[in-house]
Amino acid sequence: MQPRDERVHTLYPLPQGSPPVGGYKCKTCGFELISIGEAEHAQELAERLGLYGDVGALTRTITKSGGQLAFYIPKEIQRELNLKKGTKVKVSLRGDEIILTPQ
Repeated sequence: MQPRDERVHTLYPLPQGSPPVGGYKCKTCGFELISIGEAEHAQELAERLGLYGDVGALTRTITKSGGQLAFYIPKEIQRELNLKKGTKVKVSLRGDEIILTPQ
């Protein structure tokens, strides 16, 4: 590899954008190289900013329970967020999306 120029480039495009990453680009062949630390930092940043989009999004059918609308939360999500009967959640709207946030 020939002498490298340090520069900032972006990772592969993600559904909602690309985080900036510091790396090196070969002057001769254009090969780009980033350190494992930079890659991990970019991944954490992308996750925090929601750049991966809706990973593992599932479709649920609205049902009725006791006169109110309801839906079931998949067991995988219950386990991941440690949700149990009686867990309080904040319900809010963001545009046309319903956001549930465990409290």
